[in-house]
Amino acid sequence: MKIGLALEGGSRQTIFSAGVLDAWLDEGIYFPYISGVSAGCHAAMNFVTRQRDRFRYIIQPTKIQKGSDKAHRIFDGIQKECYALHYNAAYGDMPFDFHLFFGSGVECEFGLTCLETGRSEFFQEYMSEKRLLDIVNASSALPMLFPMVQIDGKHYADGCVTSPIPFQRAFEKGCDKVVVVSTHYPGEIVTDFRKYRVILNPMFKRKYPDFFRALMLRYKRYEKMFAEMEKLEKAGKILIFRPEKEVCDLFATDRNELDESYNMGLEYAKRRMGDLKAFMEI
Repeated sequence: MKIGLALEGGSRQTIFSAGVLDAWLDEGIYFPYISGVSAGCHAAMNFVTRQRDRFRYIIQPTKIQKGSDKAHRIFDGIQKECYALHYNAAYGDMPFDFHLFFGSGVECEFGLTCLETGRSEFFQEYMSEKRLLDIVNASSALPMLFPMVQIDGKHYADGCVTSPIPFQRAFEKGCDKVVVVSTHYPGEIVTDFRKYRVILNPMFKRKYPDFFRALMLRYKRYEKMFAEMEKLEKAGKILIFRPEKEVCDLFATDRNELDESYNMGLEYAKRRMGDLKAFMEI
């Protein structure tokens, strides 16, 4: 039986996911297929290489990584922090093990949104370090905040726009069951890009109409996705791990808040370890 893992993004809220995944690494949990979008791409990469604590470390602001208790959301620069996460961290204090990733044998995919079509595309990369990092950077390119990324002649943005949690992709790739890690607690309201229409309209509507439409319909896509996941969970096809209460802010800059969200994920995963092993039949 092939069991896949699907990882949602959520910027620094994915430190909750880091706690969940570290608990699984401690138990030797393994998935032959993993898909991630946005910051969930980094979670996927580090789970493949079994580098415990690394994702928790790199998802934090660089100032906190260096020992401070707080960082500044504006003065430390969101775009600067984004570049540090997607590129500098791979060769930093806790370097990413590219060699192990490329030779792991795990099928790891990253979901991106194509601006030309307004649809999801999934990428794999097992040879080029730079191309791998470019793909992950593209999957986290949130509209309004970060520039779009060009790959193979096309333009890409945040994978969460069209495939917020890529569980459907896991089934398409032959998985019999899928474990999902979400960063949204039940009933949480997700970002509705319609509120930013006045900004997004001149940026995308004329040049990339299909992508603009995807942005405007994202909130409906989320509603439909969670409804479908709940049905599949009742049918025994999906097992969902998600916060039981609100986690830290998307761009949290306080060490205590980040630690609390990480520990929330760690303890939650430990508490439900029996559920996971029963689902995976291990």
